[in-house]
Amino acid sequence: MKRHFSFRTLSIVLCVALFIGTFSVLFSAANAAAPEEVVSSAVLLAGDETDVAPQAEPAPNLLRGTLDWFFRTFGFVGFILDPYQFTIINQKPVFQFFLGFNDFYDTLPWVMNVWTDTIKCHFNYEGKDWRIQFWKGGYGLFFSTGGEIGIYTKPENQNLAHYNPPISQSDWLDLTFTIYNRGNKLFTRPSPYLTGDEGPYWWASGYRILSICTDFLSNPRKNVVMDATINFKNTEMASLFLGELIAKGFTELTQGELGLGTPERYQVSANGRSVQFIWQNINEGIY
Repeated sequence: MKRHFSFRTLSIVLCVALFIGTFSVLFSAANAAAPEEVVSSAVLLAGDETDVAPQAEPAPNLLRGTLDWFFRTFGFVGFILDPYQFTIINQKPVFQFFLGFNDFYDTLPWVMNVWTDTIKCHFNYEGKDWRIQFWKGGYGLFFSTGGEIGIYTKPENQNLAHYNPPISQSDWLDLTFTIYNRGNKLFTRPSPYLTGDEGPYWWASGYRILSICTDFLSNPRKNVVMDATINFKNTEMASLFLGELIAKGFTELTQGELGLGTPERYQVSANGRSVQFIWQNINEGIY
């Protein structure tokens, strides 16, 4: 317990020092806020047919344009900058694609001053053991608040608790999520501004630069909310995932709209394949 506290104390000191040293950059970013959007609790589940008006792309300022050029020029191991949302996002695939996944990886983020909540959903489907895992919280390395959704599989008779790389593209799923910090919308995946960011993923991540998760040392990080939708292969797979959410304390929303005021709630689309959920107060991680 004492060691864990010392790590967190060190994290605070590092963040304060970095904040002071980059104040001028923070000021520049504040003057170039991402496109303003009204926070709404309206629902749009994948699989429901609804016409959405196209959004006009705002012109990035000099800071955003420079960072965008840097990421696109040097690749940055599979990550790019969405200059319109001022968010670092992963491409498909990124280098982690070839590493697989296991619980040990979740013990490492504190090295980069990352403190997140997580939820792990396990089920068996099509002769495979599946893990769908979510993360949300503070990514101190970039003064960022962000989130992730990952999909991992391994053979059902494999005793080693390591999810094998690379996951078959036929097992990728359509993932959509929005991250909020203190009620303010930070970004959405897939990006409404970048072509090629659509379609199924095995892992979708986003880290809004200079957004600063104000309770990143709390457990859980209640200021950070994930509003996510996953479109599954069929109703059977969606039901298996739902069973995991229910076991972890999520309850079905039977009336009204699903929004930030209804955390740990879920609802299913009319076709039974898509599940939307609001996550705020649960943490199954060690952070």
